[in-house]
Amino acid sequence: MKRSFLAESGWRMPAFYFIHFFGVGVTLPFLNIFYHSAGITAAQLGWLNAAARISTSLAPPFAGILADRLRRSREIMLICVVLSALVALGLWWSRGFWAFFVLIAVYSAARGAIGPIAENVALRQIEESGGQYGRVRWWGSLGFIVAALGVGKIIEKYSIDLMFPVLFISAAVLLPVVAQFPSNWKSSRPQFKEDLVKLLRTRPLLHFYGSAMLMAVSAGPFGLYFSIYLRELGMSAPLIGLAWTVGVVSEIFFLWYAGEIQKRIGLKGMIAVGIFAAALRWELTAWTTQWAALIAIQTLHGITFGVYHAGAIQFVDKWSGAAIKNTGQALYTAVTFGIGSTVGVLLAGWLFSSLGFIRLMHAGAVLALASGVWFTLSANGPSAGDVADGGG
Repeated sequence: MKRSFLAESGWRMPAFYFIHFFGVGVTLPFLNIFYHSAGITAAQLGWLNAAARISTSLAPPFAGILADRLRRSREIMLICVVLSALVALGLWWSRGFWAFFVLIAVYSAARGAIGPIAENVALRQIEESGGQYGRVRWWGSLGFIVAALGVGKIIEKYSIDLMFPVLFISAAVLLPVVAQFPSNWKSSRPQFKEDLVKLLRTRPLLHFYGSAMLMAVSAGPFGLYFSIYLRELGMSAPLIGLAWTVGVVSEIFFLWYAGEIQKRIGLKGMIAVGIFAAALRWELTAWTTQWAALIAIQTLHGITFGVYHAGAIQFVDKWSGAAIKNTGQALYTAVTFGIGSTVGVLLAGWLFSSLGFIRLMHAGAVLALASGVWFTLSANGPSAGDVADGGG
């Protein structure tokens, strides 16, 4: 009988997810507000967000390939954590568009490269010791909540600039956690080229990458302007943090029950439901200016991320060869958080002055709907019984 995941791996993966996504909980709700307060224009805001996402499209595949080829996952992650800590301090001390542009690109590259490798570590440990991916990943959601609420109060009472020393401290705490990771998972096989060629010819996975990229494009207006939109409606920083937190609380619920959901609808069903829920979320957000309703709508995040992400990570793992698990996850990160998000925020930045937030959200809903149709018709993923949640 397999031992429980936590009994086998102790505190490493829960601690990693909590601290890593604590950093996301600092930047995602408040970074664009910081830019806005520093005098950044709408077009410049689009470029800053695009710079972060372009680096996220380039760095993870490079880091994933290095991790698979050199079999030095831990060392690569340690370098990225140190780099992100130093750049966080640089953002605290800097002012001006070009300083922000360079520093946020480097910060996003470093943090973006960490995630896919860590996902592979988590899946391999779960594969050997048992457990469910969603019930480990929810620690990241909890870290996000703590950051969004806590930093919101700090910003409201003191200064938004203090988000950067908080980022530095979180990276410093993450460093000893990553140092406890295995350098490379022992079951990896040295067949990188063969498995990579096979991956690039795998139609279900390529269709998923394409539809996931379109899904990421659809989220551009929301990610770029939602916090600013709430601020313009008169909401305080703690209330904006609450809006993001409600979504993540919902995410925790659905991650916890991801295994049961998978048994009922399978990985393909989880991904499709998540995409169509995103279309509904973008459309509903465009239909109200009531703060209570806007916050309530964010409960759909539990499906658009919690269900979708748990299915997506395992779907990619299922179709990636044993020697390129890091690369498969890194490519998923690159096409979604990288290319798709870059296109989404650039379009949102360019079109905001002519269309406004509401029309952009309508457009995002249409794109998400198209993504869901593409995936449903094209990707022949594994059925519900092929892979247990977190298993292999």
